[in-house]
Amino acid sequence: MYLTPSPLIQMNPTNGSRYYLNENKPSLKYASVTSILSATQSESSKKAIEFWRKSLSEKGEDPDDALKKAALRGTEIHEWTDDWLSVCDPGMPDHIASWCNYIKNAQFWNHVDEVICTEQKVYSDKSIYPYAGTFDALLRIKNKIILFDLKTKNPDKKHPSKQVTNEALCQLQAYRLALKETQGIHVDRLVAFYAFPDQPVYLAACGGKDLKEHEESWLKRLEQYAKGKGNE
Repeated sequence: MYLTPSPLIQMNPTNGSRYYLNENKPSLKYASVTSILSATQSESSKKAIEFWRKSLSEKGEDPDDALKKAALRGTEIHEWTDDWLSVCDPGMPDHIASWCNYIKNAQFWNHVDEVICTEQKVYSDKSIYPYAGTFDALLRIKNKIILFDLKTKNPDKKHPSKQVTNEALCQLQAYRLALKETQGIHVDRLVAFYAFPDQPVYLAACGGKDLKEHEESWLKRLEQYAKGKGNE
């Protein structure tokens, strides 16, 4: 399977949300999938975040500082995983070694027949609003194409709730539709892979008729985002 090179350029403004530009279509500006999901999150998700920020503040910790540290650590773990999946055997820095070991030793990899690609940018400009994003890996298991996304969690965390995993699968569904539109690739299954430093990985997956549910969820979120942009 061959993926055509992506014409996307990722933009990360200091003050503002990530977006993408297309070298072949310079007039278009693509909202990032994660920015769309953040802007259209449910009230219950917003309250959960507010509660988390308040609980950290009450402990004398800075929520923004905690988010920055988690983001940096997550980037390092993603880079290590990308190297490892690309048939490289990178060393494990001590501060992320516990996550990396659980990732490397997950039973999931025993079923993977091929790593088709890693860290690929995809886009859609035929949807109600142009969007783009970067998925972590495309895999093959028993002739089925699997879209894979790695999520990293802090120590002492429980398995993610269904609300949280649905958000991850919604994100993957956005990439799935973009892959079909621009690369002609049909993805059979979505896998959100949660890595912890103190317990084995947790998988959230969907396929078959369940894909339609997450497709509808993503398209509703995209429509909600487009309407919000129209009112600005």
